[in-house]
Amino acid sequence: MPVLDPAMQVVMERIAARRAGLPNRYALAFPEARSQLLFEREPWLADGPACVCADRDTVHAGRHFSMRVVIPERIRGEWLLVYLHGGGWCVGSSVTHDNIVRHLATLLGCEAWSVDYALAPEAPFPAGLLDCIAAIEQAAQRHPAQRIVVAGDSAGAHLALAAALHLRDQARPLIDALLLFYGVYTDDCDDVSMRSYADGRYGLSLQAHQRYLDACFGPTGGRDRALAFALHHQVDLQRLPRIWLTAAELDILRDQSHALSTKLQAAQVAVEVDEVPGVIHGFLSYGQLLPQAGEALAAAARWVHATA
Repeated sequence: MPVLDPAMQVVMERIAARRAGLPNRYALAFPEARSQLLFEREPWLADGPACVCADRDTVHAGRHFSMRVVIPERIRGEWLLVYLHGGGWCVGSSVTHDNIVRHLATLLGCEAWSVDYALAPEAPFPAGLLDCIAAIEQAAQRHPAQRIVVAGDSAGAHLALAAALHLRDQARPLIDALLLFYGVYTDDCDDVSMRSYADGRYGLSLQAHQRYLDACFGPTGGRDRALAFALHHQVDLQRLPRIWLTAAELDILRDQSHALSTKLQAAQVAVEVDEVPGVIHGFLSYGQLLPQAGEALAAAARWVHATA
């Protein structure tokens, strides 16, 4: 029987205290939900190493997007990180995920681009994906000597993998490695972890997840929506870059990481999956009180260096 880690329990109590008196963020209109998410995350953003950060607006391939450039104290010069934040394709930003990016950039010893891609429902799929692809292309153009690592959490992990599939299909192997943290790889909402944690007692509920899917991809059942996800049976995963998967044990999305690992192995893609016990969806944001957050990011960074 899965057990909530004691440190994760403390984090959840702090989250609940911060939310006290506020409306349910998952039921708010998305503009209000974005503001509330930032309010909820603010106390946690001090976590992480000091880095030089600068916000930048840019245009590439006809697409305008903003990003936060993060530069750690020590640069190894080998890598460039492109980070795609989570938030159900509808909320989140480079600010709400800033501590995660600073940790990962420092562990990798490289400059990071944290991309503020277009959010749904104002900009439904594939608008955000096209912004992410443009950011990766610009990173390769501006830093041709660096190897590109693309990372993302939750919806950001979906976008990272979708971008890799697009670039593969265009015969443009710009990505050296993918770091995918508790991602969304199918719109099928019927597996063991979905059924086990659907009520949202560990944060993300099935109802909230379905609302995000509908806001970004439209009504359920459409062929185009299904083909947006790597676990759809018609999506070929061959010839992708090497992939690291992190899953959270107490997460409705847990089983998707394991299913993706199985499909990637069948496609002969180098893949490793790390399931972190006792933690919930989004746990990487809470490194101030949760050692597993830093440990999971360090494990991913070690894998990048070890398998280069």
